Amino acid sequence: SSGINAESGKQWYQRRVRGLCDKYQENGKRRMYIILSPEEVAAGKTTCWTELDIQNKGIKNLSPQLWTLHHLTALYLNSNKIGRLPPEISQLQNLVRLDLSNNHLKNVPVEIGDMLKLQNLNLSNNCIKLLPYELGRLFQLTKLELSGNPLTPELLQMSMEVNGTQKLLQFLLDTLADPDRPPERPWLTVREKTGKHMTFTVMCYNILSEQLATRTKYGYCPTGALSWEKRKELIMSEILRSNADIIALQEVETDKYYHQFRPMLETHEYDGTFCPKSRSKTLPEEERKRVDGCAIFFKKNKFSLAKEKYIDYSMLAIANSEGADDMINRVQTKDNIGICCCLDIKEPAQGTRHSKLIILNTHINWDPEYSDVKLIQNIMFMNEVDAFVKEIKGSYSIPMVVCGDFNSTPDSAVIEFLLKSQISTEHSEFHGFKYHGFLKKANGECLGNKNGTKHFKHNFKLKSCYGEELQGHLKYTNYTYDFKGILDHILHSKDSLRTVGVLGGIDEEWMVRNKVIGCPNVHYPSDHLPIIAELELTNSR
Repeated sequence: SSGINAESGKQWYQRRVRGLCDKYQENGKRRMYIILSPEEVAAGKTTCWTELDIQNKGIKNLSPQLWTLHHLTALYLNSNKIGRLPPEISQLQNLVRLDLSNNHLKNVPVEIGDMLKLQNLNLSNNCIKLLPYELGRLFQLTKLELSGNPLTPELLQMSMEVNGTQKLLQFLLDTLADPDRPPERPWLTVREKTGKHMTFTVMCYNILSEQLATRTKYGYCPTGALSWEKRKELIMSEILRSNADIIALQEVETDKYYHQFRPMLETHEYDGTFCPKSRSKTLPEEERKRVDGCAIFFKKNKFSLAKEKYIDYSMLAIANSEGADDMINRVQTKDNIGICCCLDIKEPAQGTRHSKLIILNTHINWDPEYSDVKLIQNIMFMNEVDAFVKEIKGSYSIPMVVCGDFNSTPDSAVIEFLLKSQISTEHSEFHGFKYHGFLKKANGECLGNKNGTKHFKHNFKLKSCYGEELQGHLKYTNYTYDFKGILDHILHSKDSLRTVGVLGGIDEEWMVRNKVIGCPNVHYPSDHLPIIAELELTNSR
C-alpha cells in the first residue's frame, strides 16, 4: 500500500523492527530503534531510542500514532510522497531535527512554529509556495533548507544569503501579528491600612540593559520590540504609571541614567542616585557610558537624601581575601554592586516614631553555577549595611526596605540568609569552597554555634513583601524561554514596617493563549517583570 493508516501503521512499525535492531550511520553517529509491542510494554520493557528513520518508503499519509512518540529528537520522513503535514506534528516537542525533503508538501502548518527545540529543518524539493509567519518563532533553528520549492524569489534569495536562515526567520517573526495587549496585573490587598501611619510604595525592576538585549540571547523577540527606543518607551511608561514613591532599578546603563532616566524622573519630582558596576573604573570614558548599574529614585516631596553608600563586591572580595583564596578566584571576578540610602522622611504621620528610612538596592551575580558567590555577595552586602547603620549613628530599629535582583529563588540559601538572619557556614550552596577566613574577619562576633554548627548572622529582622500569605499569586519575576521563576525581591523590616498591598503576577492564561515564548516581547520590555509593594510604618522599634 502507498499509504499507512493508524492500524496498518502500527503493524508496519512492528513488522519492520520486531526482533531486530535496524542500525543506521550518519556523521559517525549510530541510530538504533526498537518499537515495543503492547505485550512488551505491559511487561515493563523499555526502550531509549530517540531517532526514527522512515525515508524512501513511498508513504503518502502519516499514522496518528507517530505523534505519540514524544521522546523523539530526530525524525526522517524524506523521499516519500507525503502531500500534507498534519498540525499534530507540533506534539513532537522534543524534535531537534526534522527532514521532510523530497515529498509533495504544498504548505506547512502554522503549528510548526510551536516546535521550539528545532535546530535543523529540511523542507527542500517540495511544492511549498508560502511559508507561515509562525515559522519565525523557531529561534533556535540554525539550518533551514528550502531549495527546490516554488517560493517567491525574495524568500529564496534571502534564505541563500550569508546567515540566510536567521535573516529569513527574523523577517517572518517581525511580520507575525502582535498579540493583543495583556490584562492589567491585579493589585492585591494584604491588609487594611490603619490610617494612622505613613504609607509609601516601592518598585523594584530590572529593566534589561541595552548591551544585554541581544538577538543571540533573545532570538524569540521581534526586532522592533528588542530595540532600546521601543523598550525605553514601555519601561518609562511602566515606571510612571506605577507612581511609586521609591524606585529601585537594576541594569541601568550609566549614560542612560544621566541623560534619560534622571532627567525624565526629575520632571516628575524625583531625585535619585546611581552606582555603576565596578568595571567602569578601568574602562575608557566611551565604554564607561555603557556599563550598567543600580539606581534608586525617590519622590522629593516625601523624602530627602541624608546619606548614601556604594557597595563594590569585587573590591570587598580583594579586601577580604586573606586566608580565603576563593574570594579572589571566584568572588572578585564578579563586578556586582549595591547601594545603601538613608532617606529623611519629610512629613512623618502624626504619632510615628520614625523619621528616617533605609533603602537598599543590589544586583547579585546571575550564574546558577556560582551559588556560593551569590551567598558571599549577600553576606558582604548585609555586613556593609550593618556598617552603614553605624555610620549614620542609627539603630537596627530604623525601618529598612531591601530591593534587588538577587538572581535567587525563594528557596535559595541567599533568601534563607536574608529572612532567617543566619546561614550555616557548611551550607551546601557554598559547594565546599573555603570562605571561613572571610566570614570570621567580616563579622567575627556574628559567628555562633548552634547544635555544634557555625552560622554567620546578620542583625536585621526581615520579611518578604510577597510572603507566605501571597504564595501562588506571584510565580514569575523573570520570564524567559530557559527560565521562569522568582528572582527579584522586596523585603522589609519586620518590626517597623508592614505590607498592605502588592502588585500581582502576570496573566498566565494570556501568556499560554498567545504562545508567549518569553520576555522581552512587544508588551513586556524586559526579561524581568517589575514588582511593587505598598508599606506602612508602624510604631514598633
